Amino acid sequence: MQGLQVQLRSASPIRLEAEFDCGAGELVALVGPSGSGKTSMLRAIAGLWTPADVQGHIRVAGEPWMDTAAGVQLSPQQRRAGLVFQHYALFPHMTAHANVALAAEPGWSGEDVQTLLARLGLATLSQRRPSQLSGGQQQRVALARALVRVMSTPSLAATPDHLPGVLLLDEPFSAVDAPTRQTLYRELAALRQNVSVPMVLVTHDLQEARRLADRVVIVDAGQTLQIDTPARVFASPRNARVAELVGIQNHFEGHFFKDQPGWGRLRWTDSAQSDQGLNLSVFDKNKIDDGTPVTWVLNGEQVDVLADNGLLSAAEPGHTRLRCQLLEVLSLGEISLCTLEPEALPSQTITLNLTTRLLDRLQVQAGGWVQLLIAPGALHIMPVRTK
Repeated sequence: MQGLQVQLRSASPIRLEAEFDCGAGELVALVGPSGSGKTSMLRAIAGLWTPADVQGHIRVAGEPWMDTAAGVQLSPQQRRAGLVFQHYALFPHMTAHANVALAAEPGWSGEDVQTLLARLGLATLSQRRPSQLSGGQQQRVALARALVRVMSTPSLAATPDHLPGVLLLDEPFSAVDAPTRQTLYRELAALRQNVSVPMVLVTHDLQEARRLADRVVIVDAGQTLQIDTPARVFASPRNARVAELVGIQNHFEGHFFKDQPGWGRLRWTDSAQSDQGLNLSVFDKNKIDDGTPVTWVLNGEQVDVLADNGLLSAAEPGHTRLRCQLLEVLSLGEISLCTLEPEALPSQTITLNLTTRLLDRLQVQAGGWVQLLIAPGALHIMPVRTK
């Protein structure tokens, strides 16, 4: 594989059971709560964190950087890992040019460094010290310093005998303001078109992960729980813990029943009053037995909100219609955070982000009624874990 492969296990000082890969030119985001081990994984790849009991391997383009079975453990200096720290970690007494040149791989000249700085919009700022630069400019310097560790030439194309390394980004955009963050997003996107190296991003920002990453790795307590595209992880979490970690609001309980071939029936129940419930149509992938207790999530992006005429209209085949009352509408600019209560199950609520334009078109406000048209693909069901 011409990319990064990581498999790590450790019991101390923190528990770690991580396994993921990142292809050349791919950006993978590590997402999880504080203390979940994301930064430790990044530091392990760079060779800056090596607990005594660690087992496993780290390979880049097939080259072992760490392989405990084979007794391989390269030093940080031997690993072509460019690490961008959250707070830049620039040397305050050195110019931007000197900060970058200090980290450069052999073969980089002063002119080459200046060319790279110019690519990142820093041509006229190369002789300034960090205190003379804005947060966004310091972050560009930190990115340039990381790039000279992983690339062989200022043309940003690796030579055959000088394989690319790995670019590691530890919360790189959290310390800059929103406009600067958007600029850096664009620069990272442009950089990916020219640099074919694996990129691993640590972030707490779920929207940032969705915007930037090809795949996300959900991390909790040192363990990788799910690896997939952002769209699939957010629409189809592997289990209830993943659903919680990615902030899915519409997470409920129920039972799954088999119906006609290819179709099932999700009985949405109130845990406090299990005799109450309503049925929703779902796909049957033959992975869950008939009558199984489940938790399930509703992907609000796949729900159509329609006008209500006081009667529940007939649903399209395979779809479910729910008549709901708008309990609360909280305006957030162009988006309103809406809480809805199903008429057939008033003990439950659904949260949807609706545009002000849609609410105006439906001529509805708090206290009014709407109908939800729910496609079967908007529902993702998961068996309840039994201990």
